[in-house]
Amino acid sequence: MSSVVVSPHFLSTQAGMNILNAGGNAIDAAIAVNAVQGVVAPETCGIGGDLFALIWINGEKIPHCLDSSGYAGTNVGKEDLSEFESIPLDSPATVTVPGTVRGWETIHNKFGKLDFTTVLEEAISLSREGFPVSKELAQSIARHRPALSRQPSAKDFYSSGEPLQEGETLRRQDLSNTLDTISKEGSSYFYSGHIAQSIVDATRNLLTLDDLGNYQSKWTQPLSLDIYGKTGWTTPPHTQGYLTLATLKAYELLSTNTDRVEHHTLVECYRSLASDRDNITYDYQGELNRFVGNNLDYIKKKSLEVDRNSASIFPAPKKSGGGTAYMAIKDSEGNAVSLIQSNFHGIGSTIGVGHYGFFLHNRGAGFNLIDNHPNRISPLRKPLHTLSPTIWSKKGQLDMIVGTRGGRHQPQLLSQYILPHLLNETSYEENMEKGRWIIDYFGERTKSKLVIEESFGERNIQQLRGKNHEIEVVNSLQGSFGPISAIIKKEENSWFGIADPRVKTSEASIE
Repeated sequence: MSSVVVSPHFLSTQAGMNILNAGGNAIDAAIAVNAVQGVVAPETCGIGGDLFALIWINGEKIPHCLDSSGYAGTNVGKEDLSEFESIPLDSPATVTVPGTVRGWETIHNKFGKLDFTTVLEEAISLSREGFPVSKELAQSIARHRPALSRQPSAKDFYSSGEPLQEGETLRRQDLSNTLDTISKEGSSYFYSGHIAQSIVDATRNLLTLDDLGNYQSKWTQPLSLDIYGKTGWTTPPHTQGYLTLATLKAYELLSTNTDRVEHHTLVECYRSLASDRDNITYDYQGELNRFVGNNLDYIKKKSLEVDRNSASIFPAPKKSGGGTAYMAIKDSEGNAVSLIQSNFHGIGSTIGVGHYGFFLHNRGAGFNLIDNHPNRISPLRKPLHTLSPTIWSKKGQLDMIVGTRGGRHQPQLLSQYILPHLLNETSYEENMEKGRWIIDYFGERTKSKLVIEESFGERNIQQLRGKNHEIEVVNSLQGSFGPISAIIKKEENSWFGIADPRVKTSEASIE
């Protein structure tokens, strides 16, 4: 049975394969991949952000689901945000407790095989010895120079006084030291002591030492829906994961054509369900039975709002940015991990933490400032989260691991990629390269404005125009239309990974 790793960066993928070759399992490899990704691509993720994971253990029929996202600080709400319509992205108020390091430790303690020091070894080495700056990272550190250049955690980005350029070597010695100590002392080094105090200072005391010291990752029950003979699994609220499954289920309920995707129907299914996202997706704090998003009766009701002949007007969810990395790993024992980790907006809040070499995310921007709303920013609550990895099974057997970055676009992108797979419409390779649409304009109540990659096909574009969709055509393979990463079962004991050509994602396998 083959082992496969797919991640956003070739060095991350290489780290995962090295761990598997050294006798580690998918869980060890996932941590190694994530750690290296945070080193070489801090514009996507890092130890100052959140993490969610679905873990499939061979022989079991339900994946384990880890919520390693953080809550707002005890002192959040004391700052004055009255002049703002939404929380400023660079505000300390957006910094919730970073969950990644505790998440690594939690999944490693439960499922890992190799020593934690071994798992983090490549991330430590790369940050110390250096690696070539990617185009995306070069653009990011240049764009964020005003906010970053005077911060100790960012000094390596501007070692000559100017932002490093694509292809130059970046060494992140402070981060190497931080990761090295975490590998030896565990997560307590991060959530207490000097690092914790530096995080408190960086957030102007909105987070407290108790907030950090008391934080624990949470094992939770994944959401699931049966769609076209397969079962989709994802993370529950406070994430928007349900929206991918619900969109596909609504499509199944409406469509009479099982040979090809009817994109108008798919668009409108998504829009009908997404119109409720911001009101039903929040931190339920143990009262998840109130959540309706994956309830079949609710999905049937929302599907009745879909006009099969014309674009309709729906409210739309709040906009969000994206600084996220998704990685899929499967090992030779049949275990698999679907893991997503994020800073939220690029380098997040751009708030660095002392001389420790990392930056804090701004996931708290997922809160709102609406009085009496269940997602209003408030102490010790978690914000609406866009991160939503998936795992798919068939008759209790692992079938596919798939996810993407993309903020609010994630359910749109995943629905487009997964549906042809469910319908056996195209080969998996062709499906990855096929043009995609995204709903780019979000307003109070609006018809959709579809931004569509040219390779979507003129015939398909004209069909959508004929259904009264407003359309903008762009060049194919836009980075913001992915990247999707997937590992798919081809035959019994035969698996392969697919990397998205839109961004330099990377896959590797061992037979």
